[in-house]
Amino acid sequence: MRKRMLAAAMLLAALAMLCLAGCGSSSSDENFQEGLPAWADEAAITAQAREVVDLVNERAFDELAARWDDPNVNAEKLEQGLAPALDQFGAFKDFADVKYGQSESGDRSAATVIQRADFENGKAQFNVSFYEDGSLAGLYVYKVDK
Repeated sequence: MRKRMLAAAMLLAALAMLCLAGCGSSSSDENFQEGLPAWADEAAITAQAREVVDLVNERAFDELAARWDDPNVNAEKLEQGLAPALDQFGAFKDFADVKYGQSESGDRSAATVIQRADFENGKAQFNVSFYEDGSLAGLYVYKVDK
């Protein structure tokens, strides 16, 4: 069981690295700042992020992959990275706290919605980043303790 959990964590970490590569949407990124860029509407970007979370929870990986700006992200990679975490989370219950951030990579800025969610087996955090054109710039999902 521990080996399976470790393998799932490594797959999720690999996907997160892939998803965040070049987009600067991780809160640990030195380019990350709190708050949204001027072009982002808080209500609209929150709704957009929650749509992405719903797609993840529905395991609609084809539809999720179609939202990416990066052609290297595909449904198979998303499923490999996200399904083990979803199996661990259990059933989705409700959205919880939300925060916002922004980052820049090259000449593009990204808005990040840091959405917490309650699941049957605990809490998770979804960091969902978008470019101004609405395409996905990054997605990072992990279990949180509080």
